[in-house]
This record gives sequence, structure tokens and C-alpha cells, in this order.
Amino acid sequence: MDPADPPGDPAAGQDPLLFRQALQTLWSTRELQQLREEAWRGFAALDDPLTGLLDMLEGSQAWQRKGPSLEAWVVCELHRWLQARPLPAPAQHSSRLQQLRARAVRVLARSPPSLVEPLVSIFQLQDADRSPLLTHIHQLHQEGKFKEAVVLGSRLKLQPALDVEKMCTPLLLQDRVSLVERYVAGFPDLQRRLLALLDSWCRPGFDIGVVASRSRVGQRGATPARDQ
Repeated sequence: MDPADPPGDPAAGQDPLLFRQALQTLWSTRELQQLREEAWRGFAALDDPLTGLLDMLEGSQAWQRKGPSLEAWVVCELHRWLQARPLPAPAQHSSRLQQLRARAVRVLARSPPSLVEPLVSIFQLQDADRSPLLTHIHQLHQEGKFKEAVVLGSRLKLQPALDVEKMCTPLLLQDRVSLVERYVAGFPDLQRRLLALLDSWCRPGFDIGVVASRSRVGQRGATPARDQ
């Protein structure tokens, strides 16, 4: 059976909690074809599939870990369903869409790489106003979540709008060079500015303590960590 054409008309306004419970039961049996059919029927029956997805993700942490999870599967399946049956697009500046995107950005900041593309597509984040996205990245950085800020900026392709020295210095001090290299990959201008920064660190009289103080790494007592 093609899940794009489920039998019968789904009942309007399905309870998201009951929908999730039904999927959880099928997920435990690994009956993937039946699971897909149930998911597509449920997506069509939900009053607001996008809000339902965010509620599911915000109510669980299983999808944030490596390995399969129902929530991660639902993200990818909803992406497929929307490609087959696009929902009416809300106005770009509507308060509802802005609220959904604000929640989606917070979810995206905690998501594994495999969910970035479907989440960006589902919530049209590539077309979103950059201001709230940049504000959230700056907030992460201000909170000392340097890796999260850089990863989210990279996923949304916002590197040119961010200060490369500010974003990369804390990670360099934490010896997360590979993460910095990925951040500037594909942006020659940012690569040149990063090299200029590193060259300045080699000059006589350079004081790494001053840089650490400015970047707030020293205040956080951060320790080097391996990048995933």
C-alpha cells in the first residue's frame, strides 16, 4: 500500500498524544510499512502537523542521541510526507510562522546532523528572517555555548553574517581546530581572516591570557573536548 494514499478519510483533529502512542507501539515492533502508513494517516489528521512535531521533539531527548529513535524517524517521515503533499504555506511574516521557526531553531541547535536538512526544509528556515536566527546564535555564544553557536551558524549557512574571530577564538583556545576548519570551509574570505588571526597570535609579545579573558573561556573554566 502506498502511504501517500491511505484508505478512508482520516478523522479531523486527531489527538497528538494518541497519535504518538500509536506510533510508539508500532515502533517497538519494527513493522516499518505499517508504521509509515499510520504516520501518514496521522499527519493528514492532525490539525497542525508542524506544531505536533515540535511538541514531540520538545517532550523527549531520545532523538538528540546517536542511533535510531521514533522522534528522529518522524522528522524524516514528515519531511517525506510534506514533499508529497505540501501544506498551504503560511505568510512569511505571520506570527504563527515566526513562533514555529523560533521553536524550530531551538530544536535545531540540539539536533544531530542527520536531522538538520529535514528540519530546515520542514520549517523553511532557509527563507526565514535572519535576524531572529542570528539573535539566537549570539545568545548561545553569550551563554558560553560556543560549539553550539558555531554548529548552528554553519547549519544555517550564516557564517558570512557572523564575526569569524568572535565565533572561532573560544574554540581555538579549546583546541577544537577541526570544528573551526569546518566552520570556514567554503568561505575563502573567512579563511583568510582566520589565517590573519592566527598569524597575529605568533607575533612577539602576544598574550594568550588576554585573548582568553576577552573570549570568556577562562571565566567558564572550559576544558578541551573532542569534536564529534
